[in-house]
Formats: sequence, C-alpha cells, structure tokens
Amino acid sequence: MHRPNCLINAIALLTLFVASGCGLHFSKEARYLSSATDQATEEQVRERLGAPLKMSTNQSGNDVWMYQVREGVREGNDSYVAPTVQWCDDYTLTFDGKGILRHWGSRSQKCIDAAPQSTGQPAGS
Repeated sequence: MHRPNCLINAIALLTLFVASGCGLHFSKEARYLSSATDQATEEQVRERLGAPLKMSTNQSGNDVWMYQVREGVREGNDSYVAPTVQWCDDYTLTFDGKGILRHWGSRSQKCIDAAPQSTGQPAGS
C-alpha cells in the first residue's frame, strides 16, 4: 500500500530538482525582469539595469527599450580551445502609457560583430 505514495514522493522530488536546476540557467537580468513585470517603473528598471542601448516607441505609443549583455565564452574541448566567442543576450522591454514594465522578451545568440554595443554588464550588477 505504500508503493503509490513512494512513487508520488519520488516524482515530486524529481520535479522539484528539475525546476530548481532550471532556475540556475536564467540570467540575473531575466530573473529581475520576471519579478519586475507589472510592477517596476521605467525609473526603477533604469536604476537596476542602467541606460538602455536603444529606446523607441511602438505603434501603440508605448516605450520600448532594448538592452544587450555580452559575455565572452570559450569554446572547444580538452585538446583544442577556440578563442573566446562573444555571446549576446538581447532584451526587449515594453512599458505601458504610465511607464510600468508590462512585457519583456529575450534572445541569446552569438554576437554578429566584434565591437561591444554596451558596457557588457548592466549597471547595478
């Protein structure tokens, strides 16, 4: 009779382990933006992440900010290590008419150009 409970506990423990491990792969910027959505003002976001790389207005008249965080990553294996490759995390933030963060998205990819477009780390990191 205890086998079903044991199985349920094992599944719950595995789920908790996987969920906690996934959190380790989110950047500090993504963790902040997730907690700040529908709460933080433009001023609070700027205080935490620094000045955006680019600012624009969308068709609805809402402010859209873009950030880029670059990180050098060494690629290769034990027998060969390639030069450091720049990895770019691009963040797009959308604020409502009252200046509250309502939506954000991110994209990670190898940087196309070699020249940094930002300081590499948002302010406050």
